[in-house]
Amino acid sequence: MLRFKESGFSFLKLSKMRMPLMALLLIASICAATLLLGTVNTFHITDGKDTQKVHTLSSDVNDAISVSGFNIDKYQVLSVSCINNVTNVSLAYKFPVYITVGDKTIETTATKSTVAAILTKAGYKLDQYDMVEPSLDTVVTDTIYIDYTNIDYISGSYNEVIPCTVNTVYSSKLAEGVTQLTEGKDGEQQVNYTTKIVNGVTVETVVDSRVTLSAAVNGTKTVGTKKPTVTTSENVKQVSTLKPNAPIELDANGNPVNFKKHITVQATAYTYTGNKCSTGVAPQPGYIAVNPNVIPYGTKMYIKSSDGTYIYGYAVAADTGGFIKSKPNNVDLFMTSKAACVAFGRRNVEIYILE
Repeated sequence: MLRFKESGFSFLKLSKMRMPLMALLLIASICAATLLLGTVNTFHITDGKDTQKVHTLSSDVNDAISVSGFNIDKYQVLSVSCINNVTNVSLAYKFPVYITVGDKTIETTATKSTVAAILTKAGYKLDQYDMVEPSLDTVVTDTIYIDYTNIDYISGSYNEVIPCTVNTVYSSKLAEGVTQLTEGKDGEQQVNYTTKIVNGVTVETVVDSRVTLSAAVNGTKTVGTKKPTVTTSENVKQVSTLKPNAPIELDANGNPVNFKKHITVQATAYTYTGNKCSTGVAPQPGYIAVNPNVIPYGTKMYIKSSDGTYIYGYAVAADTGGFIKSKPNNVDLFMTSKAACVAFGRRNVEIYILE
């Protein structure tokens, strides 16, 4: 009986000891559960159609999206907000977009939006001249190919010369064959233009207007039409007493109209010496002394001073003199007196070889 009592005593004593321990374990469990519930994060994730509720120990939005079943590679996070310890995540479907500009195509991604918004986001500056297919207001929700043609118009200006011209007029006051030229002056104008550039390449330039800054002044070419007054050697006072077979036609300046050669030489004068000419003819005005190596004997010519004040007239090469050694190209004109020789002196003459 005594052992039983002891055993009963021990049992009662042990039971009384277990009750506080169980209470402690219960309290610990409640605290652990409370602690656990305090670290769990709740996410409401939606793409506008479907909504998933996710509980996770991670606070990372991407982790929550992965757990929710949405493919993070195909969605873009639009917004994240937290209300009453619940994190609300809004997603948008992300799809590929192919933009072709000229012969180059780039790939990007977009969410539901218009073509205009996609191009703007891709960095293109749109204006009223650009060409886009599909149209800018097209709403895109899935993979799309966009053809974009960038068109720019650039205005500018530059200056250019207005070339002057030469107008030809005819005047009866000038001798036939004579011309007079009055020079003109170029002008200047401003050219205003517009250049069309397609995808960075100039394709067309159009001139819009021209503004005259200074007018061109045209020149004038005056051509004489006055017929020369033709006369003959018979009507001209001359020193020579020789007569040609036919009168020599002279123009308005007193020069032969028809001749084979024209030369300018220096001439002096000589008179009677009592001797015949080298060719055997008696000296007389019209027979002249020459260097026969330059002007052969018998050459017929017409002679006048270079200044036009002295007309020797029709002449024939018939004599020679000592001057040919020192001045082989000179000529010596026969005069009727020493006084006439002194009056003539030495001067340049024009010799027109007739035949």
